[in-house]
Amino acid sequence: MLAPGAIGIAKQFGVTSTQGTYVASASSVVPAISPFFWIPLSRRYGRRPILMVGSVVAIVFGIVVGRAETYGQALGCRILMAFGASSAICIGPAAISDMFFLHEKGTRMGINTFLLVCSPYLGGVAGGSLQYQPRLGWRWAMYISSVIYVVVLILQFLLVPETIFDRSQAQSTPEKPKTMPSSRFGFRKPTTQESWSYLFTRPFAMFAYPAVLLPSLWFAIAAMTEVANTAGFPLNFGADSRWHFNTQQIGFCSFSGLIGAVLGEIFAGPLCDLVVQHDLKKGRRWKPERLLPLTLPGLVTSSAGVLLYGLELNYPTHWAAALAGIAIFTAGQEIMLTVLMTYITECYPGNAAEISVCFQCCLNLMAYHPPFYTPYWIKAPGGAKVPYIVYAVLPILFAPIGCGMFMWKGEEIRAKGPWFRF
Repeated sequence: MLAPGAIGIAKQFGVTSTQGTYVASASSVVPAISPFFWIPLSRRYGRRPILMVGSVVAIVFGIVVGRAETYGQALGCRILMAFGASSAICIGPAAISDMFFLHEKGTRMGINTFLLVCSPYLGGVAGGSLQYQPRLGWRWAMYISSVIYVVVLILQFLLVPETIFDRSQAQSTPEKPKTMPSSRFGFRKPTTQESWSYLFTRPFAMFAYPAVLLPSLWFAIAAMTEVANTAGFPLNFGADSRWHFNTQQIGFCSFSGLIGAVLGEIFAGPLCDLVVQHDLKKGRRWKPERLLPLTLPGLVTSSAGVLLYGLELNYPTHWAAALAGIAIFTAGQEIMLTVLMTYITECYPGNAAEISVCFQCCLNLMAYHPPFYTPYWIKAPGGAKVPYIVYAVLPILFAPIGCGMFMWKGEEIRAKGPWFRF
């Protein structure tokens, strides 16, 4: 919600426009780190209470950001706000793995990834219109964000049951597959069998599994420009650009990503479930690698979208053409994200929470650094085409390592287990 008003933030705090974008973009690194804190706590105390604690942290620091008097205060508290908000990012896939059967996970994981992909764009639309109003501005964008989190906290309290359970004690018979015991709206008693040292080192274990780490890194490379793109809208479309958009119009640029995410998810989740259901009906032994060919359309569209966006910034024809590139990129990103998240959680379903930690760490570390240098790279002698050609080519170059080798020998690679053990 802050991104469209970066220029106004910069003027208020006396910093450059590029530095103004950091208030929105710098917090993207937090979800790479915070799961190492939230996931162990959720294993000890349950998913439900940790979700609620994260919402409380986001509420408090959202208000503090809105009252910040210096650039440093706004930037620091924005990072702490993201720390609380990120609890749901890592716990979401784990809860989905807790609740749903194999043939249902694709659609459910798709809904989760759709919300993750489209939220920055939906926030941009709302934030642009909000900050365009003279009586409101960027501070009210943060106050309203806190109000939204209050609503989320109430809904979590009323509607979200505890989903974590002991799989070894779940019922399983040939007629009745393993199911989760009935959940209740309570707090899970602390586990006495797992030490704190075990809980806090457990998330690192999945980094040793190639079937988790390499697809996560590959997607992170394919999606690394998302934060740079959304944070760069004020610089590329704002008052000082060739298109001279106001704050509200900058926010409307985010409709492109929202449209792309919808189009991508129409196909991604249902296709994953269709592949699973087809194999089950044929009586085939299920292998998660059968999902991986579905990533190829996403790879093509995400790279094509990034390339189109960069070329339009370099050789402008119309703002709609540039934003069409964002829509195509987001559609491909949504397809890849849904398929890969479903794949890696199916490889090790009992470790979905730890897999989410590895995936989010790779994704957010790669998304963190482009906003700091992409604006300067665009202004370099080569123009915008140079960075965006690089961004388009990198996921194609790494596709054989991140996906191709698992399509070919994935089952054998998984059977060998981790590269090393903690």
